[in-house]
Amino acid sequence: MKRKYIIISLFIIVLNHVNLFSQTTLSDSVFMKKSLMTLASESMKGRFPGSVEDKKAADFIADKLSEYGFVAYFKSGMLAPFSFTKNRSVQPGAMISLKGVRLSENIDFSIPPFSPDCSVKSVIVNGNGLKGVDYKGKFVKIKSAKDSIRFIVTELADKGAAGVIYYLEGVESLDDSKTGTAYQMRIPVVQVRASVASKMDDGDSFEADYKVKPIKETTYNVIAILKAKNPTGTILIGAHYDHLGMGGKETGSMRPDRNEIHYGADDNASGVTAIIEIGRLLAKSKNELKYDVVVAAFGAEERGLLGSSVLADTLAKLDKRPTIMFNLDMVGRMVGNKFQVGGVGTFKGADSLTDVINRQMMLGLTKTKDGMGPSDHASFYNKGVPVLYFTTGVHQQYHTPDDKESLINYTGMTKAVDYIYSIAFEIASGRFAPQFTKSESDRKEPQRSTFKVTLGLIPDFTYEVGDGFRISAVSDGKPAQKAGLLAGDIIKSINGKVVGNIYDYMSRLGELKQGELVEVVVKREGKESIFKIQL
Repeated sequence: MKRKYIIISLFIIVLNHVNLFSQTTLSDSVFMKKSLMTLASESMKGRFPGSVEDKKAADFIADKLSEYGFVAYFKSGMLAPFSFTKNRSVQPGAMISLKGVRLSENIDFSIPPFSPDCSVKSVIVNGNGLKGVDYKGKFVKIKSAKDSIRFIVTELADKGAAGVIYYLEGVESLDDSKTGTAYQMRIPVVQVRASVASKMDDGDSFEADYKVKPIKETTYNVIAILKAKNPTGTILIGAHYDHLGMGGKETGSMRPDRNEIHYGADDNASGVTAIIEIGRLLAKSKNELKYDVVVAAFGAEERGLLGSSVLADTLAKLDKRPTIMFNLDMVGRMVGNKFQVGGVGTFKGADSLTDVINRQMMLGLTKTKDGMGPSDHASFYNKGVPVLYFTTGVHQQYHTPDDKESLINYTGMTKAVDYIYSIAFEIASGRFAPQFTKSESDRKEPQRSTFKVTLGLIPDFTYEVGDGFRISAVSDGKPAQKAGLLAGDIIKSINGKVVGNIYDYMSRLGELKQGELVEVVVKREGKESIFKIQL
């Protein structure tokens, strides 16, 4: 009965507040359109992390928040820089020699950017389906497409191979990309033309000498605060501002064949525009606020939630976790009044709060409980922070050059902003106090079709050391959580097989079977321990 009365009281308090806004639009679509047109303009060139335009976008966001009365959260200023590995770059002068004859780079061979440095003299062995072959210390010649080779390399490294030479039968073209993924394999990899591979026999001498350099760049989190007079908590309202730049391979573009500006109007100029507008509205009600309001625009989300992970880690270390975090990712393409809200299982009363606010706005809500997901709220949920995630969903133009400002539904975006602001105001004004709860997980970890099991782990995409697979989050009720694995653990091996990176981990996962007892070596706080995981 007590719970029933609490919910009724909440309903009355919130409904009284919502009625004040039922006849008017709170947000200003003219303000929002100007901001969105700037962020998604040609001059921003897709806001690729580490680019000149990336910094330009961060400065624009900071200027807007300053205009509305926000100040820097950190003493160093609104822009908080952090470095990341933009990609890996094959250095000039790669040398490959077959039977003492030097081959020509980009004509006979190419070096994929996911290969580590190499300086080795060895011999060649055929790895195409032959059993009982001794691979130790040798370069293995193998037929493989580029999409599959990373997983094959893991298997060959396990067998002691010194490196891998791959080719595609009948194909003379090479992938001559000199830059690519931030991750590297455990052993060197070389691609050759099919005609070159045909001249390679068992026992032939092979020499390789080349370097692949990690390219570091700097990007930013924009972090600003509106301080309440006597704050009792903090609400953090965030959205990522980066996008895919000119697209291409390894960026996540759905049209890598089109070397054009990926404008990212909905993803995520819409979210950034919305948090700026919500910040403006909350600033107008500053005297009523009981919570500090932090607005954060995250850098390098498209690279693996890097910016939000950096901020969430920093705030946790400073013991300044927000009371709640709102994440807006693609809120500009509302169709049929439909709106999605995630994270309603991460704090008590979230369902009631989101429903009551909606009674006057009449959005067609789709709600999910999970605090995880492929966006910035996951970084904060992992730190024990209640979250709400708002989106109008994915569309045909997602991650293509066609995600343009002209397709934004400003009427729908205004509705979304009004709805989110109303929830934010209820919390920031002290009318509702979120209390963190573990959500029911409805998110599956990334997997190939060959995976028969799941451990219940989410990878930490910021970890590029190459000495293991670091866990970003552990799903409740899954085998890894039951065995005692924690976020931040680094998996070193599974069933005695080395795990050096995400590709190794995925290969190991593909070998596991339901009902198996798995032995996992984990590094935690500098010490290695063995965990038994029952699948």
